[in-house]
Amino acid sequence: MIGLNFVYERDELLYSLDLPIELQDPFSVDYLDFDHQSFEDLIDYMDFLEFDRYIFVAVEESSRLQRLVNYLSDKVEYPITTLEMNALGKLLSDEQVINVQKVLENHSGYQTLGTLKTEEVFENGYRAFRSAMYPHLTKGLLKHVQVDEVNTFLSENKDLIPRFAINSAIYSDTDCNDPSNPFIVRSIANFSKMETFARLTELELRDALEEFLKSGRLMLTNHILDYGILTGISRFNSLVFKQDTFYLDSAMNIPIGDSGESFQKLFNEASMKLGRQVIDANNEIWRLVPLLIAMNRTYNDLEFVTPYNQYHLAAIEDRIVSLNWIAFKNSDHYFAFNLPNSRIFKINQVVFEKLEYIIKNRLDERDLVMQKVVEVLETYA
Repeated sequence: MIGLNFVYERDELLYSLDLPIELQDPFSVDYLDFDHQSFEDLIDYMDFLEFDRYIFVAVEESSRLQRLVNYLSDKVEYPITTLEMNALGKLLSDEQVINVQKVLENHSGYQTLGTLKTEEVFENGYRAFRSAMYPHLTKGLLKHVQVDEVNTFLSENKDLIPRFAINSAIYSDTDCNDPSNPFIVRSIANFSKMETFARLTELELRDALEEFLKSGRLMLTNHILDYGILTGISRFNSLVFKQDTFYLDSAMNIPIGDSGESFQKLFNEASMKLGRQVIDANNEIWRLVPLLIAMNRTYNDLEFVTPYNQYHLAAIEDRIVSLNWIAFKNSDHYFAFNLPNSRIFKINQVVFEKLEYIIKNRLDERDLVMQKVVEVLETYA
C-alpha cells in the first residue's frame, strides 16, 4: 500500500488536506493533523500502518515539508518521499489527476488556506506561548520553546524533539546551522511590535479576580505573562531554554531541569510545579478571564455580566454551568457575546438587564419581555 498525503505549505506551516478521493490500489489517500499530532505520534502511526511507501504531495510550497520528510526517513523503515503536485502524473493516470485537481478546486479547506494570514497565526502562537495558554492542546504536547542558542538546544536535546507538535516553533535570535532541523525557527524580534504582557504576582492576579467577582469590573487591560502557570491551568505545552537550563515560564522563575534530561523528567517536574501554582478559583473563570481582558482592550472600561460575578444579581453558586452568553457595557453601548460562535451583538439597556437573568438562569416565565429576549438569542446562537 502506498500512502498519499496532500499537503499545503505556506511560510513553513503545514496543513494536510482531507480530500474525499477514492483511488485504486495500491494507493490510499491519507490525512494528518499537524497542529495536534507530535512527531512521535506521526512516527508511531506510520509504523503501525506499515505502508510500503509514503508520499507527501506538495500542493504549493515544499521547503519545510522536505525537511520533515528528511527527519522521518531516519525514523521509519519504508521509503518516505515528497512529490510536487505538477508531477502527480508520474503516479496516477490522467483521469485520476484531473479528478484530484477538481476535488482540490472545490475543497473548502483548501480554499480557506489560500487566504491564510500566516503572520496572524504566528502572532497568536506567540501570545499562547507568552501567556502559557493552550486550551486545545493535550497535556505534554510541546508547541513552542524559546532558546538562547538554537544549535545547542537541538544537538543536546534530540530525544525531546519527538514530543513537539509538527507545527511547532523555536523562538531564537540565533541562526540554525542544521539543515535537517524539522522545526519552524522564528526570531523573537519578529514579535517586538506586539502588545506587552503584564508581569503580575499571584497576589495581584488574585486581587484583580476578587474585584471582578464582586463588581463585574476587570481592572486588567494587558495580557498577562505566564497566566496559565500563575493560575495552574497550564498543561505543559511550552518551554524556555537558557544557559543549559529548562524553565517552565517565560519569566524564568521556575526551573524544571537541565539540558539533555529526558522528557519524562521534565514533564514530572513541570506537573509538580504547576500543582503548586493553583490560585483557588473555578477553572472556568480562569479560562474566561483572557477573553475578558481582550474585550477590555478593545472596548475600554467595561462592566461584565457572567454567571460567576455579582452585578445586579448575585453570582450563581453552581461552579459548573453551561456558559453560552456573556454581556458587557461601557459608557456608550451595551453588548451581548455568544461564546460558541464568538459573535458580538450590540443591544439596548433593556435586553442587557434581562440578559443577566438569562445568564444566571433566573428566568421568569411570566416576564414576556424576557421570553422575547430568549427567543431572539436562540436565533443568534
